[in-house]
Amino acid sequence: MNRGMHLKRVATPLLSAAALITLPAFGTVSATADTHSAGTVRQAQLPQEKLADRLTGRLGSQHAGSYIDGTGNLVVNVTSAAAARQVTAAGAKARIVDHGIRPLTDSKTRLDRLAGTKGAVGLTWGIDVVSNTVVVSVPKSDNDAATKAFVKRATSMGKTVQIKRVPAAPRPMVAPGDAIISGGARCSVSAIGVKGGTDYLVTAGHCTKAYATWTTRDGQSIGSRDVSSFPGNDYGTIQVTNTSLQNNNAQLTTVGRPAVGSQIQKKGSTTGTTSGTIRGYDRTVNYQEGTVTGLIETTACTQPGDSGGSLQSGTTAVGIVSGGTTGACRANYQSYFQPLDEALQAGGLTLK
Repeated sequence: MNRGMHLKRVATPLLSAAALITLPAFGTVSATADTHSAGTVRQAQLPQEKLADRLTGRLGSQHAGSYIDGTGNLVVNVTSAAAARQVTAAGAKARIVDHGIRPLTDSKTRLDRLAGTKGAVGLTWGIDVVSNTVVVSVPKSDNDAATKAFVKRATSMGKTVQIKRVPAAPRPMVAPGDAIISGGARCSVSAIGVKGGTDYLVTAGHCTKAYATWTTRDGQSIGSRDVSSFPGNDYGTIQVTNTSLQNNNAQLTTVGRPAVGSQIQKKGSTTGTTSGTIRGYDRTVNYQEGTVTGLIETTACTQPGDSGGSLQSGTTAVGIVSGGTTGACRANYQSYFQPLDEALQAGGLTLK
C-alpha cells in the first residue's frame, strides 16, 4: 500500500464508548428493522430534479447543465434565446451561457485520457455548471515541469477549460481514531446495505483495499471485506458476521443524487457533522495512489479518518467520503465523494 495514504496507528484501549453514534451505523434499532429486497437501487428524485431532467432531455445540445441557486430556484443553462424561452415557460430560470454540454463534455473526455499521467497527479477536474467551464484544480505548490506541461495542454483546449489554483492536493483519508478499526487504522461508515437478510457496512474502497477484517472501536468483531474497488472507484463493503450488532441508517430512507447547489451534510468520525453544497458530479481525482473517476465534489469539510463517511441531503443518502484537502477547512474547500448508488449496485445491496 502506498504510504501516501498516511495510515497511522491507534491505541485501541483509549477509544471512547460513544464513538460510532455519530454515524448511521451500530444504532439502537433492532437488527430486524424493515429492509427492501435486493435489486435495482431506487433513487429519490425531487420535483426540481425531475423538471431539470425533463428540460435538459428536451433541449439536447442547447443545454449546459442545471443547478439550484442561492435562493432555491432551479437554473438551467442554455445556449440560445429560443431554449431560454422553453425553460421559462416550464417554470425554471434560464441562463444563457457560452458553452453547451457537448463542448464541455468533449473537453472533460480529452482530459480524462490524461488521467494518471505524471503531470496529472494531485489534480482534479470536472464540469462546473455555475462557471460553465471544465475546472481543473491545480495545487499551488505544483510547479514542476510535468504539471506545467499538463496545464499548458489543458489551456490549449480553449475557453471551455478554466485553471483554478487550490491550497493542496486531495488525498484519500485514513487516520487513527474511533469508528471502524482494522490493522490500527480508522475509517468511517457511509450507510448500511442489506442482501438476503445479511447486513453490509458501506465504506471507502481505499479502506477495504488496505485491510480485510474490521472491528468496532471497542474491539467487537464486525466482519470481513466483501466488495472492494480502488482506484477507479472508491467503495468497499464489509459483510457483518457479528449478529449481535444492531445496525441502522438513522434518518436515511432513500438513495439519490440531489441537484448541483443543493445543501448537504457530511458525517464522519473525525470532524463529525459538517455542511456545505454540492459543486458538481463526475469529477476526476488524481490521487497519488491512483485515479478515481465519477466522484461528487462538495464544499463540506472532510479530514483524515472521515474516509468512508456519509454524504447526506435530508433523508437521502448520497455518497461516501473519498478524499479532500487536508488541513484547515477554509472557504471554497474541496471534498470528494463516491456516489453511494454505485456501491450498492456493485454489492447487490439495497439501503436498509
